[in-house]
Amino acid sequence: MITITKKNKTLYFIAKGVLDHNDCENFFSELNKQINTAKDVRCYFEMMNSQGCKPEVFQKDYFLNLEKEIHLEKVAIIGTPRYQEEFTRLIMPFSRAHIRYFDSKDSATAKEWIEV
Repeated sequence: MITITKKNKTLYFIAKGVLDHNDCENFFSELNKQINTAKDVRCYFEMMNSQGCKPEVFQKDYFLNLEKEIHLEKVAIIGTPRYQEEFTRLIMPFSRAHIRYFDSKDSATAKEWIEV
């Protein structure tokens, strides 16, 4: 499950449990909406007690459908090193954004970084 909130030009995504196809659709739908209405978009993605993704998530290339990704300025990914490695493989080829990883215990620091 993903909870989505918006503050100015920053989208906050909090992932819990096992992520499925619908979670990814919602994530990219909201991200595309924000990118199409604002420049210098920022994305905070925290994996809180997340248990990974269902295999179906990796069968579709969501990043290829990311519109105007050039407007994606910063991405903060908060979680364990395991998830950091997975997101590196997924995001890096498709984004020029400044991507920074934070350990779960450093979520306050990540929020400060993403908002500056």
